[in-house]
Amino acid sequence: MPVYVLRHFRAEIIRLLFVAKGQEFEDKLYTFETWPAEKPNTPFGQLPVLTVDGKDYTEYTAINRFLARELGLMGSNSQEEYEIDRVISLSSGVSAEGSKIFHEQDKDKKAQLKKSLRENVIPKFMSNLEQLAPPEGTGFCVGNKLSLGDLIIFDTIDGKTDDATMNKFPTVKAIMDKVRSNERIKAYLASRAPTPFD
Repeated sequence: MPVYVLRHFRAEIIRLLFVAKGQEFEDKLYTFETWPAEKPNTPFGQLPVLTVDGKDYTEYTAINRFLARELGLMGSNSQEEYEIDRVISLSSGVSAEGSKIFHEQDKDKKAQLKKSLRENVIPKFMSNLEQLAPPEGTGFCVGNKLSLGDLIIFDTIDGKTDDATMNKFPTVKAIMDKVRSNERIKAYLASRAPTPFD
């Protein structure tokens, strides 16, 4: 059984992958105060870093895809893998807007960016996802089981919209409900500690 160590500020999708499969891992969460001492010990001086049996893996999206494959959460065939990759691409725009909010120092501009994220960026993301809805309506992003795509959708949207908006997108709501009702994820969400990015 591989030994996993995750060093990060907020690598939530990696955590969710581990939790969903019940895979043990060492979770090393850094703050902006503890990070400088660790920075020289990381490839490229960046987080997250996933260490598997002593080998370091870097770059968040690449780690997500690698780990999803290792844990059987990257779809059942090349078509499903493509559909998951499409969700990854769509979510990158939301992530970019989130990064702008985090780095914005001006309070008024930050508030405007947050408002735009909630009222424009997230609804557009959800609308795009709704167009990609599988016709069989399983409640999952692809096929009939949980995948990286579901976890990315959940993490991208969770806490960033309201019920009225969510109800406009039934396929997305079904995915959110499926992830949230997973017993392992439910327990994790109830107990997880905040990160520097929350």
